Amino acid sequence: MEENKLSITYKIINISKEVQDKITLWMNHLLVVYAFLIPINGKAKTSVFFCILLLFLYRRNYIEYLKISFKNDVVKYFLLLYLVFVIGMFYTDDISSGNAFMDKAKQLLFPLLFLSFLDIRFSFRILNAFIIGVFVSEVVSYLIHFEIIPPQLYIGTGKIYKTVVEDPSPFLNHIKHNIALAIVISILIYKLLVKDIENIYLKILSLIFIMTAFINMSLIGGRTGYIVLFILIFLVSFLVYKDKLKKFMFISLSIFIIMFVYMYNFSEQFSNRINHAKKDIEKIIEQKNYNSSLGLRIIGSYYSLEIIKDNFFLGVGTGDVMKEIGELSKKEHPYIVKSIKSPHNVYLQVFAQVGFIGFSLMILMFYKILRYKTNDKNKDDMIKIITIASLIFMLPGNFFDFFELSMFVTMISAMVCNNNFNINIKDINYKDILIYTLICFIFLVIGVTKWRN
Repeated sequence: MEENKLSITYKIINISKEVQDKITLWMNHLLVVYAFLIPINGKAKTSVFFCILLLFLYRRNYIEYLKISFKNDVVKYFLLLYLVFVIGMFYTDDISSGNAFMDKAKQLLFPLLFLSFLDIRFSFRILNAFIIGVFVSEVVSYLIHFEIIPPQLYIGTGKIYKTVVEDPSPFLNHIKHNIALAIVISILIYKLLVKDIENIYLKILSLIFIMTAFINMSLIGGRTGYIVLFILIFLVSFLVYKDKLKKFMFISLSIFIIMFVYMYNFSEQFSNRINHAKKDIEKIIEQKNYNSSLGLRIIGSYYSLEIIKDNFFLGVGTGDVMKEIGELSKKEHPYIVKSIKSPHNVYLQVFAQVGFIGFSLMILMFYKILRYKTNDKNKDDMIKIITIASLIFMLPGNFFDFFELSMFVTMISAMVCNNNFNINIKDINYKDILIYTLICFIFLVIGVTKWRN
């Protein structure tokens, strides 16, 4: 009896290499599920992450596996940036805001975990899972738009989605929804141009997805997504035809003009957003009135620059930017801090938080990622598309958030990974798709019912 107990205890404490490899395989599968859930449900995604973390702890040999992560320079820059924000917490006054920011910024640590188990053969599975997740979000958006399903759906008191028919972005807000669509459209256009998709049915499906996703963007009021899309079109064309200047100009300008003409003439949301921007500019110039979507971004940036001038090298601390903006603006623009939660310019925000030193580290991180080279040109180009997209939406929007940062660290981790673990990976079949679907459904139920608003 005692021997049996000792044997069981030994098996729990010491696991075989075979079991470790099986755990590594399951962690890769779960990261595919995680990528799918990024544009759909943040709480379900968090539940998947905890499962991955538990498996990492059970797998043992932490130092050995973490050494694998540290071999990748990209991980080091993510960690350095996170460390800068940790240091910024030591001289911040608004601890509550600082903690809220750090709760999101902790995702900078995720590549350290992901690259300890990520197998290179899963790279594009993870990317494709994200694409499918965005596709599901788009389908639900259309079903709401055509009033086939209601704009709000709950399981008991647990929210599945909540939106409006006029602006049907079910799982993300309209800005994030359009950003996700813009990135996926660009990736699929790239794949079609480089002939990465060989199956005729997948080609047709990709073309349909591109067209329907583009039309879906026109139903949604997120201006940042439009900007991301138009710039990425030029980037994708350049990556594919950089040695053929005339072809690059023709392809990129043709796609851009077609999209812009359609958006402006047939999209009520797009034309409304353009007209709103014009009115916002007129209010700013003629009335000095910054109490508008565009105006708040401009005035937020202005006060951020004022903070930077007085705190150039170290900043005001991780959590103190909005506190300082409130102090500077309370006489002339007291409505700012009530209307926005951040300066809506990540570059100025980070500079104001942790100064020139922290800002330089962030820029260095993005530079190293953009310069990262794999043995696969398609992966290198994916890194550029995802990184440039992030650099664009950081200018007028957010980056340190549960969608944007999750998407970035997961996709970049998938693309830069170069490890080939001793795990048995088979081609995906219908049975695997059903298993993935079932696992996603289980985690969605957990996310909706256990993590209630």
